[in-house]
Amino acid sequence: MNRLFYLSIVLCVLLIFPLGVIAMDKKLPISRGVNLGNALEAPIEGQWGVIIKDEYFKLIKDAGFDHVRIPVRWSAHADTKPPYTIEKSFFERVDHVVNEALKNGLYVIINIHHYEEMMEKPERHKDRFLKIWEQISVHYKDYPERLWLELLNEPCHYLDSKLWNQYLKEAIAIIRKTNPARKIVVGPTDWNSVYKLKELELPKDPNLVVTFHYYNPFRFTHQGAEWVSPSPPVGTKWLGTELEKLLISGELDMAVEWSKKNNNIPLFLGEFGAYNKADMDSRVRWTSYVARSAEKRGIAWCYWEFCAGFGIYDPVSEEWRTPLLKALIPEK
Repeated sequence: MNRLFYLSIVLCVLLIFPLGVIAMDKKLPISRGVNLGNALEAPIEGQWGVIIKDEYFKLIKDAGFDHVRIPVRWSAHADTKPPYTIEKSFFERVDHVVNEALKNGLYVIINIHHYEEMMEKPERHKDRFLKIWEQISVHYKDYPERLWLELLNEPCHYLDSKLWNQYLKEAIAIIRKTNPARKIVVGPTDWNSVYKLKELELPKDPNLVVTFHYYNPFRFTHQGAEWVSPSPPVGTKWLGTELEKLLISGELDMAVEWSKKNNNIPLFLGEFGAYNKADMDSRVRWTSYVARSAEKRGIAWCYWEFCAGFGIYDPVSEEWRTPLLKALIPEK
């Protein structure tokens, strides 16, 4: 993106959302978290290099985080024909991970992640999606309130806002039959884009939390990412200039302004992070700025992710990547 085009985006954002921090009115009981990515949302746990170890949860808690988001690919472990039964052994594995997190005093968010078939053929998979949620909601109905349920990670492609608004209402109704007061997290389409919040339609429910993901500028956060085609070239820095900061601040203010127009529904920044092909100094600057900017606005956040390509922890040396950890949780 050239500088002139970048500047035009910033100016457009500022025309709509003038300078000044817009803070959330409603607070959540969580503030700082981390995603345990590349594990249970892989086709098989370990296939993407990460197996969740019990000791991770104490490390996360002791570092100062208060919640974990656990992406789960339920679709890889459920029958493809009605009644779409989820494998007992997979439920047991998810139970174990959730229980370890709860045991360490963390809030836990589990979702449906990487349901790729749903994005390509949503109408064909709608019933399976709802039946999977019926099983999950019944299974966890007696769990503590610190367990939250997130409907679907990053709706995209053919699952547009019109369809998604229908499906999410039906899924919420199913969950409410057995979990009348549990927090349910739901986000907009286009990969949980802040720009699609305006198309999100929700039922009246006091226990909904709205999530969005933040990876702007994409050419910085995803430089060299092997799963992106074409992949942004390696070498882009984030220097923390006023122009760079303005774009981030303006987009976060968009989210808060949307919330205020929608009964002050709580916001959750469910993912943000910069891939390890970027230089560490830039990653630290960007991560710190996004985290502090979210906090100033009363937005809870969850960093992507713990110990893989974006990771703040090195599972080989069994050490924190201290600069990134301090960017997220500054030393007092």
